[in-house]
Amino acid sequence: MKNRTAFRRGARWWAGMGLLVAAVLYFLGAPLVDGADGALLGGGLTVSQGAVMRSLAILDVIAGLWVLLRPRTYPALTAAAAGLIALWLSPRLSAPAPLNVGAFAIDIRFVVHPIEVVVLVSAVSIVVSSVAQGFRSRAQAGQRG
Repeated sequence: MKNRTAFRRGARWWAGMGLLVAAVLYFLGAPLVDGADGALLGGGLTVSQGAVMRSLAILDVIAGLWVLLRPRTYPALTAAAAGLIALWLSPRLSAPAPLNVGAFAIDIRFVVHPIEVVVLVSAVSIVVSSVAQGFRSRAQAGQRG
């Protein structure tokens, strides 16, 4: 790769914007599925699918803004964790959340999941690139003496 800085900036942009777009879609779809069971907690307590979507949206907003505003490895790890948590909780989003777009309805789950996968891949690429650059600079410092 010729320009690693541009690659990291692009990956950071994809990860941050992907998380913010996913958060907007989660916020738009949450009221549509408030009645559906989302997660079963201890003691038989159930949380609605809308509450799960809202919590994922809040997590995505925090991680998305952090990865966009702070170009370091830890925000990228947080973005990857947010994407991984969203994918881990995806089986709990069983009820369809159709969002009317013009003449047809799009199920938010089928739009958000590929976005979360792209976020996960982008965030991991940021971390790998940053770690590789650290190893490279350490090796060059060792050669200098």
